Amino acid sequence: MKFYVSVDMEGIAGIAFKEQITRGETLYQEARQLLTDEVNAVVEGLVRAGAKEIIVKDAHATGYNFLFDRLHPAASYVVGPLAMSSRFPGVDSTFDGALLVGYHGMAGTEGAILDHSWSIADIFGLELNGTPIGEIGFEALLFGLHGVPVIFVSGDDKTCDEAKKQLGTVFTYETKKAAGRHSGLLKAPKRVQKEIGESAMEAVRRRKECSPYSLPAPYEMKITYINTSLADTRYYDDKEAVRLDGRTKLIKDTDLLRLFSRTFG
Repeated sequence: MKFYVSVDMEGIAGIAFKEQITRGETLYQEARQLLTDEVNAVVEGLVRAGAKEIIVKDAHATGYNFLFDRLHPAASYVVGPLAMSSRFPGVDSTFDGALLVGYHGMAGTEGAILDHSWSIADIFGLELNGTPIGEIGFEALLFGLHGVPVIFVSGDDKTCDEAKKQLGTVFTYETKKAAGRHSGLLKAPKRVQKEIGESAMEAVRRRKECSPYSLPAPYEMKITYINTSLADTRYYDDKEAVRLDGRTKLIKDTDLLRLFSRTFG
């Protein structure tokens, strides 16, 4: 069996503050250790479940957050910033499932820890074909292009709720119960590292209950920016790229990957 693991940082156990997820801040090094330990626990769970090939993608910010000398040797690791067209190197239809570890709720999710949609500095909210969407939905659609289902999502309780609402049947693990953007009831990382591997194993055992996530063309992406000056700098042609109001742009396309590249390019 083959599995692809995409890892963000906001939903990792013990993390609730911007200073933990930002390179150069005082708490960042400690958070890197928490991230690496949780990734190792997931990889170990997949190995115990029978996985023969595992690829892990560092999907947070620069894509360079792991402590490399402490990573589980059973997996291969993707690091560094990548274009949307090559976001998950090596993925193809032979993979049995994808896992989203340490993810967070979409921008505007009430009570969620460190909620945002792709760019906390630029984007206020996103809608695809009239429905709000966050990073869980985006990643699931990208894996779905290869016929690979997302079988597992971990993060705070709001993240797990979003995953179930967006994807239908998916197995989740709560690392914390959120109470606000920087507050919540957090499980001890040692407990999470013990439990999350078992949860991943259960997802592997029941993976056939999950289906690849897909949406039919054509597509419309509505992007609401944080302020009008950000919207001012975008390209518009009044046909496939339309400004709806001071902060909102609508992009139309028939190709999903091209749409995503135009959204975040």
